[in-house]
Amino acid sequence: MEQFIKQPGESYFIGFDFVNRLPSGATLSSGTVAAIDLEDLSTQSTIVLASTTATISGTTAKVKVQAGTHDRKYKITFSVTLSSAEVFQEDVVMQVQDL
Repeated sequence: MEQFIKQPGESYFIGFDFVNRLPSGATLSSGTVAAIDLEDLSTQSTIVLASTTATISGTTAKVKVQAGTHDRKYKITFSVTLSSAEVFQEDVVMQVQDL
């Protein structure tokens, strides 16, 4: 699982390109994003993410991460729905710490 490290107060986008996973003729039609704290398994989506809806552009999906508690790790889960109604899921870990 890919891991990102961000500083407290820092904001940036995490994105995925699904081009190599899409069946022939399929496109991304929508996406959702969720975040959980890996220490206590609590849902942190509205705190860590700017939106729980992924921004879809062509074959990519992205979300802005904006907050989180210092020295904590969060699992960010992208779920994207294809035009064929198939759903793909991708997880990353985001750690908040001073660099």
